[in-house]
Amino acid sequence: MLSDPGGEELMYITKELAVRMEGCIKQSHIEVTKRYSQGKTLEINGGAACFSGFESFLSQVVGWGFKTEPNQYKAEIEAIENFYKSIGHNRVDIELCPFVGNHLINFLSQRGYYITELNNVSVLDLKSYHLVAHSEDDGFIIREVKQSELEEWAKRVAIGFGFLEAQEQFYQYASAKGILAFAAYDHGNLVAGATIAIHGDACDLGVTSTLPLYRGKGLQKKLLFARLNLAKQYGLEFATVTTQPGTVSDLNVQKAGFRCAYTRIKLTME
Repeated sequence: MLSDPGGEELMYITKELAVRMEGCIKQSHIEVTKRYSQGKTLEINGGAACFSGFESFLSQVVGWGFKTEPNQYKAEIEAIENFYKSIGHNRVDIELCPFVGNHLINFLSQRGYYITELNNVSVLDLKSYHLVAHSEDDGFIIREVKQSELEEWAKRVAIGFGFLEAQEQFYQYASAKGILAFAAYDHGNLVAGATIAIHGDACDLGVTSTLPLYRGKGLQKKLLFARLNLAKQYGLEFATVTTQPGTVSDLNVQKAGFRCAYTRIKLTME
């Protein structure tokens, strides 16, 4: 551990930590996949190839590559490709952490994979996080969403993303084991949403969405601290969040104390 000028200890960003961070995200994929009748998972050398539908955001490979040696590259990627081919899914998406090393990335590039997405994966050491009180003076109420409210939550989140056809995906995600949904309410109306996925001693924050008329009111900041407060109360060790580099969300999590641990790349072959 290091110390910052304020005296707080800083968490080292190591390969071991990256494995744990990706492991939390991987477990969410696995739990969501279990909810689909057509869902299938291939666990391979510490990673997982998941399929929960042809249009699903989570039909991809996560957490793979950390343990894979060069002499295993060919056999493992062929197993992954054959897994998706057997389902009839011609696209292979691999979320790859840079801590797996350049050799695997180069191997996949030579095989025909290309970069389709870049995301910052940031981490917050919850041991140094202090609870943030939430004021309701502005009229907004922040709370966990009940199971009976998840369908409405998923609809509002989908509207916020401008992607209404993904409503069912958001519902299934928030209903999966280990995942809790939060929302901001204005006089009883659900106007913003977010999730926290808890697996082991780690959590992953995601699915942040606000209805257009309510943007710029600090609701995502309130939802962020509400989830971090819960994680702190649960005694979790760290929190992760994935954001697109340079976005408002990316800046907001930095302001909340998150540090970018690495930039993850999505490699795709069709």
